[in-house]
Amino acid sequence: MSDQLRVDRGSVQQHVDDTRSTMSNFRDAGDGADRQQAHLQNQMEGGVGSDLQAAQRASTRHHGEEIDTNVNKLAGKTSENTDEFISNVRNAANKSLRTIN
Repeated sequence: MSDQLRVDRGSVQQHVDDTRSTMSNFRDAGDGADRQQAHLQNQMEGGVGSDLQAAQRASTRHHGEEIDTNVNKLAGKTSENTDEFISNVRNAANKSLRTIN
């Protein structure tokens, strides 16, 4: 019985791509909500609560941008860590094989 370790770089990349795709869908939904908020704000421009509506809209946009940035950082870091892990496993396996031969 032999021990095996298989790391499929393609599956990790697929996961990273899926994460970015999901974030894109959230961003699109956020843009739609932002358009609706802008429409409501324009309707109540200068009326009671318009300042509060503008502040809420700015806060929502800021949170959306922050989430987007963090998802991209996480996806990039996942990809980098996977490459590093695969490289380390490959190097360790090569050293072990050289020792046996």
